[in-house]
Amino acid sequence: MFGVLLVNMYNFGAYSPEWTGLSDQIAFSVMHSVFETKSWRLFSFLFGFGFALQMIKVQQQANRSIWFYIRRILVLFVIGMGHALFYDGDILMEYAMLGLVLIAFYNVPLRILPVLTLLLLAAFPIGNYYVSATVDEPFADDEQSLTLAERREGHPYLGSVADVVRANAQAIPPHVWTNLHGPESSLAIFAMFLLGLCVGRAGILHDLPRHMPLIRKVFGWGMGIGITFAIGEWILGQRFGYSVFRENEATFQTQLLGDFLFAYGSTMLALGYGAGIVILTQRGAWTSALTVLQRIGRMALTVYLSGTLLFTLLFYGYGFGQIFLIGPAKTSAFAILFFSIQAIFCNWWLKRFRFGPMEWIWRSLTYGTFAPMRLAVTQP
Repeated sequence: MFGVLLVNMYNFGAYSPEWTGLSDQIAFSVMHSVFETKSWRLFSFLFGFGFALQMIKVQQQANRSIWFYIRRILVLFVIGMGHALFYDGDILMEYAMLGLVLIAFYNVPLRILPVLTLLLLAAFPIGNYYVSATVDEPFADDEQSLTLAERREGHPYLGSVADVVRANAQAIPPHVWTNLHGPESSLAIFAMFLLGLCVGRAGILHDLPRHMPLIRKVFGWGMGIGITFAIGEWILGQRFGYSVFRENEATFQTQLLGDFLFAYGSTMLALGYGAGIVILTQRGAWTSALTVLQRIGRMALTVYLSGTLLFTLLFYGYGFGQIFLIGPAKTSAFAILFFSIQAIFCNWWLKRFRFGPMEWIWRSLTYGTFAPMRLAVTQP
């Protein structure tokens, strides 16, 4: 959740090339190498895993059908629509649309799902190579040639709430089947859905003692391969001008290699992160720290949406208007501050209530009835 917040905040100016100071370069490198795409990979994996759990419940409970899941997805889409009006990088609508497609893959044999994941992840390096090699003009980001004053002049995010809503309305519905050769396309998201579905159906996290050897292997291989590939990508960037999200100066062949390293390296790191957290849950010394993070996870939808509320107040005109004025170092510092506030709030809230605010709304609209909210008070 922190990685998602951090990367979203970088979209408001911290990618700009003028941030050349040492602290900004270090902050940018940490964001890119540790969090960028890895956070979304893990987030998408958990969505697929959650889908598997819900389908298992559907099969176990005679009074529940697939329509329960569909209602849940439709409510998520509506919530995403409201979110997209304030942040056009909303992921909830895309998750909802792809979540409906995921239903068709529930009964695919388990051994096939990892293969499909590997193939879908290859869409970025192969597709990007094909598009780059066949276009007439090289990639150019016109915004990077503008001054800060030119970027801010007339920007809708520096206007009123109505200006922001009008500008972002075009993001509804999301264009999930465009730019399929991009590094964070819907194909990459769906690939992680399938992998999460595979793990959920296999019951790997339902019986941790039995599967700990496998989880340790995932951690070792995930971190080892992920870090190695990240170093390789960094070398290509330093020596040959390769870049994933910025203007790429490398040859097509170097770009293809770098894209493969990024696509599969970020995925392996995400899996390594997840496996590492699972391993820590089995160690008593980490119980207190992980309890704090667990409560954040229980309120993931609230945390995701409240993160947007916090950073839009920082960047937009109806708040502090800092869009394009804050570099990587300050952006990272604000992300840490915002996430700390969210952590404190989540722990305070769940000591008093059963669900997070947005989780309660999502659940109530799905079931068509108001779910009990307050925790029962035990009398002495």
